[in-house]
Amino acid sequence: MSALHPSRIVLHCGIHKTGSTYLQRNLQSNRALLLQHGILYLGPNTIKKQCRELWSFLQWGQWNRPPSAKLREKTLQTLVGLAGDHPANIHTILISFESIFGTLRTGLIKAGQKRKKPANGENKRGLYRYARARTKRLIIGLEQALSTEAIEWTILFASRESSSFARSCYTQLIKEGHDLSAIPIETFVQSADFASINPEELEASLNRLKQKRRVTIDRFRYEDTISASDPTRVLWAVLERALPQQARELRGALTADTENPNLQRLPNPGLSERGLELATQARPLFNKREWKLFRKFLEKNFTKTA
Repeated sequence: MSALHPSRIVLHCGIHKTGSTYLQRNLQSNRALLLQHGILYLGPNTIKKQCRELWSFLQWGQWNRPPSAKLREKTLQTLVGLAGDHPANIHTILISFESIFGTLRTGLIKAGQKRKKPANGENKRGLYRYARARTKRLIIGLEQALSTEAIEWTILFASRESSSFARSCYTQLIKEGHDLSAIPIETFVQSADFASINPEELEASLNRLKQKRRVTIDRFRYEDTISASDPTRVLWAVLERALPQQARELRGALTADTENPNLQRLPNPGLSERGLELATQARPLFNKREWKLFRKFLEKNFTKTA
């Protein structure tokens, strides 16, 4: 029997373009500190690369098929390995990954573009259309891996003003390498399916997960936490909600670490109008490897704040 028995799991599900990358960089670089406080942190790379079976089940699993024995074994093995020398001291698992709710690429696929129908039937367009089903599969997968349903769940996500959110998604898709040169930003904002991103409806859908589990849904406004002059506000806001018992002590430790370069560094910045124009025009000229280099050039020289 495993020595890992967390009593609480926090799912920070984003949403996209609400400071998640900044948050994840700081949490990842301070994994050892979190472990000292009994908190096991899992970020996007850990979920996708080290918990592949769990990630696959989240994306493509079917409601009438439980997680496989391989998923349970591999996920538990990974969690125990990441928990350090004293897995019994872990009381909280904190997962931050905005694609729990869905990915921009699949959620905002263009009308008319063919898409292979997955076995679970979740092939309709619309960002976060299947957020509840995906979150439920993640919960089931972790319950099965940990061999317990006696877990207190917190689902934490930010909401954002719809127009600025849509524009940020457009920029992000271009930065990820998608060719949107034929779709002006205004057309994208008006035509992309953002119906399922309505924060009240999204929260109401997630509330259905409370029927058989101890689940708390915690939604906050991105605009209340963002500050161009102080990016740490996002980090402190999430820590206070996700880890209320440890937030003050963690904040003190993170602030005291003067060698941490991530606190004041904003990764994945937005692009200025000129940067977006260059990205749109240049994307068809580059292959995947070349585009990554050009993206770094854009992020360095054409950020939105610049």
